[in-house]
Amino acid sequence: MMAYSGGDNFPCVVAEVGSYSTKMGFAGEDYPRSYFQSTSAILREQDKCQKGKIINRSYDLFNRPLDGIGNGDGDWEICNPIDLCTGLLYEAFPATSDLDYKTNSHNSNDDASGANSSTDEFNTRFIPGECYFHFSSYLTHGFRSALGTEDSSATPFLLIERSYNPPPIRQKLLEILFEQQSAPATFLARDAVCACYAVGRTTGTVVDIGFGGTVVSPVYEGFVENKGIFRSPAGGQMMDGLVLENLDQLYRKKKARLLHRTVDVQDYVMPLYQTRITNKKRREPYHTLARQNMARLCKEDGSGAGVAAFGYASMDAEFSALDRSIQSDLQQNYINSPNTPYKLPDGTVVDIPQIKRFDVAELLFGKDEINTRKRDEAVHKRRKRLNAIVSSGTVGVSSDGNQTGKDSKLTHLKNRRASRENSIRVGDLRYLSTSYTCHHKLVDACHPHLSSSIGELTSSTIPNMICDSAFKCDRDQQSQLLGNVVLCGGGACLSKTSALSSSSTAIHNGNSMTDRIREEVEGIVHTHTPGWRVKVLSSGLTERAVCSWLGGSILGSLGSFHEMWITKKEYEEHGASIVNRKCP
Repeated sequence: MMAYSGGDNFPCVVAEVGSYSTKMGFAGEDYPRSYFQSTSAILREQDKCQKGKIINRSYDLFNRPLDGIGNGDGDWEICNPIDLCTGLLYEAFPATSDLDYKTNSHNSNDDASGANSSTDEFNTRFIPGECYFHFSSYLTHGFRSALGTEDSSATPFLLIERSYNPPPIRQKLLEILFEQQSAPATFLARDAVCACYAVGRTTGTVVDIGFGGTVVSPVYEGFVENKGIFRSPAGGQMMDGLVLENLDQLYRKKKARLLHRTVDVQDYVMPLYQTRITNKKRREPYHTLARQNMARLCKEDGSGAGVAAFGYASMDAEFSALDRSIQSDLQQNYINSPNTPYKLPDGTVVDIPQIKRFDVAELLFGKDEINTRKRDEAVHKRRKRLNAIVSSGTVGVSSDGNQTGKDSKLTHLKNRRASRENSIRVGDLRYLSTSYTCHHKLVDACHPHLSSSIGELTSSTIPNMICDSAFKCDRDQQSQLLGNVVLCGGGACLSKTSALSSSSTAIHNGNSMTDRIREEVEGIVHTHTPGWRVKVLSSGLTERAVCSWLGGSILGSLGSFHEMWITKKEYEEHGASIVNRKCP
């Protein structure tokens, strides 16, 4: 391993697989060389579909059909290596996602949003444990696109993982890197620690606003305090959904006004692919993903979402126009501000009110009844699924090698696949049974960590999560944690906004997300400790989404970092459990 400690001659590869995007590149560089979406389309080989082999991938999910026109998506399916509910690298059986994917194509009774009336769950088509094959294929694709080669055995590997990953998942990751990717040496770094490194800190409270939700993690002297991790489902996905609802509402109102009709027309904003193939609709989940991508572009453009000043409260625009006497002056200033025009894929231009834009970001900050109810419903949905996973029982194996405890589920899965695939072989069933058993053993090992020990679910706002996270740590750590609040994640890349009063005098210019967080945290902390100083650190908008990767790039470029590697020899000698000792 002395060959891999030569500094620049052997740079390590840094990779981060997130719920929305995957970043991969060399250590010491300022931006990842490979940046692609985690949600991808996969095509299965018919005679190997029971083994979960992925033979192709397409990332053109939003512009045109993958195979034919309309519903002709063929055997293409959607897969993501990250479970949006648990945030971990596996999917429980039976698997369901927050998007409620379906298998069957649309029928004539579909509603305006493209929801399918079928009750067949999409993700149940994946065999248990298949996400590990998918994760390995993601790393292979990253090597091919970033390095121009599929050989991953030439350079060390630095994988950035989530702060709340339990030890069984970390051991499985290490096994994938050494067994399937043949890495000569590897290291698993936590994303919160890397985010601190990216802004030049080793201590701080990291606020990661990702696609699947928001995670607040306290980091002290380079170590994550697991007891202070909080998770909220409010993130990029929920904001995209609200942007999409606003666009649909504005689009229907404009269509009704142009058609001189007094009732709302049952139309919705069509994604780009649908405007190109004469309004024909693709099957789920491609249609939903295309519409969400359209909402994401509107949000990132600055037209769909923005951060209001401290003191703003969500309020329906129509109700506000009827009774403005109950509003504050700040609220009326936003109502009187000019609307933001936005051009939809079909060429229609809608005017987005400032109230609609700010209500999107209020999912993260708002304490009003509307936003509180939305967060509570999302938390209830995720906690319900987590409880179902935790209470799913254990997999037992008797002395004769037969399964006990979950025979009915496995038999149902076998019968379902046998009825759909008449040519299924006995070896495939044996592989399916083995994969099912190994997968559930891993799930059972994660049960204590999924319940509440790592990553407590909450419906609080981001400022409250920051304070609660810091106050759960030791008393002598709290001032340093609140003095270094690190903001990162793609959901935190909302542009700055400004509001104009009726006298055209600019007020609250440039109220960005960092200023809003700092003001609200100070309002909470200074009620009992006025002397504490709150500072929010963050990279620029172009670097905020890859903040954790940048910290991993800095960590991998250190001259002494080779002493922290887990070598292939150490893995063969001690097994996968060595990751808990060498990668804290």
